[in-house]
Amino acid sequence: MRVFWSRPSRGTVDVMWKLLTALAFLSRWRWCLTGLWLGWVLALGTCLPVAHAADMGVVQAEKLLRVGQELSDKTNYLEALDLMEEARLTLEAAQAAETGLYGDTLFAIAETKIKGRLHQGFPAQYVKTALKDIRAANKLREMLRDVLPQKLGEGYYLEGYVLKKFFLRNREAIVCFRKAVKADPSNAAAKRELSELIPHEGAAK
Repeated sequence: MRVFWSRPSRGTVDVMWKLLTALAFLSRWRWCLTGLWLGWVLALGTCLPVAHAADMGVVQAEKLLRVGQELSDKTNYLEALDLMEEARLTLEAAQAAETGLYGDTLFAIAETKIKGRLHQGFPAQYVKTALKDIRAANKLREMLRDVLPQKLGEGYYLEGYVLKKFFLRNREAIVCFRKAVKADPSNAAAKRELSELIPHEGAAK
């Protein structure tokens, strides 16, 4: 039996070539999409443990700060500072140094240092670092949203108190006390300081 073979037309060849090209294109994109999907899965699997670790760090810092504040209330200032400093480092490791909790921690550290200086004779270096801490806390709180006026007020008051009591920088202290009253009009301590430094202004407030 004789088989006759006819050469395909140019149009048929073009169609077949386009079909093969399209299949190759789709195959290539399939592998690209598969690679993207695998990359996304791997990235998600990497990020989830990191996020979980950060959350755990924040929770741990909250506990450390709470226990530290309890020790401070019991006048165990050195032990309190150890826990508060650990809370600060934990938050920094968890990349949570721009949060309200970090500001609260800085304030608690500064306040405890001043209490230690006043009541237990802590070295003067504690006062210098306390001023640095409270200024950092105030700056952070100013940047954050939804910070309670009472927290802004207490921070400005403590900064003013340190400036007046230990550095005799009354003009700077007055600025802080005014900011405290502006942020929290119910801040009686700041009003009292202003009444001593500027009697007529304290009476007006």
